[in-house]
Amino acid sequence: LGVYSHRFPVFDGLDSKEAWLVGGASNSGCAVFRQKGFSNEEITKLSEDIDPFKRSPLNYYPLTKTGERFPFADSNKKPVLEPVPEDRGEYLHGILQAISEIELKGFSVLGELGMRPFLPTFVLTCGGGANNLTWQIMRENMLTALSKERGYQTIEVRKADKIEASWGAAILAAATRLKRSSQ
Repeated sequence: LGVYSHRFPVFDGLDSKEAWLVGGASNSGCAVFRQKGFSNEEITKLSEDIDPFKRSPLNYYPLTKTGERFPFADSNKKPVLEPVPEDRGEYLHGILQAISEIELKGFSVLGELGMRPFLPTFVLTCGGGANNLTWQIMRENMLTALSKERGYQTIEVRKADKIEASWGAAILAAATRLKRSSQ
């Protein structure tokens, strides 16, 4: 199962403490858009016409190749990206929804494994998908529905202040250097 953790610095005055940020790594993700010929411009334009409150009838599991590691381990899991509708907007809607469902299942698995709170109270999104408000709303709706089902509150999904994937790695590297220099 693709559960992992990263050291996460916690600064309390001049003392630094260590915490752990737990997460999961699915083989699904936005690389499937490139594989299916979607450009950033096309995704932006088509997303404007997607109703994030309406479920797509398509039932996909978007992988770029065979194999999944999180939210379940199955080295034989095949990508499911068919049927392909004639309307590219419908296709995009189905893929965005499927990736959101994988995220939802991932948070559920982490909760079942002992993450507390059982679900996050908010999600900061980064990378290229952080600029897609339609997808943020779709993810927020799905997470909030599960949260309320379990007796929790609304879960906000919002764009992180710094959306470049390298930003988090730079913070962790700087914290490690700072910790070493203070010892």
